[in-house]
Amino acid sequence: MDDSLLWECNETELLHLAYEQGLGRLKVGLPKETLFQIVRGEINPSPEHLSETKNTRELLEKFIERHWEKTRSQLPGCNGKCTSYPCSDGRHGACYAPNKHLVSLG
Repeated sequence: MDDSLLWECNETELLHLAYEQGLGRLKVGLPKETLFQIVRGEINPSPEHLSETKNTRELLEKFIERHWEKTRSQLPGCNGKCTSYPCSDGRHGACYAPNKHLVSLG
């Protein structure tokens, strides 16, 4: 990608580009220069660059797997694979937060 086009990308677009490259879900609020370097392959993402939703996505996915018959009708368009489905952190939070007490119970 042309660097000038890359600099025109907003944060969400850069985060998505990194995700599509298989670099994981990056944290919202990283400096644009850091996102740019990660997307360009100039630096590898380190743990502090990764989104903090990794653990909650794993918990929610396990909960959905155990309760698929009950949850599938409540999750239109969702395959229940929270660790790989392309929900934004905001969308994931909207799914996880109201169910946090259920998910933590198993």
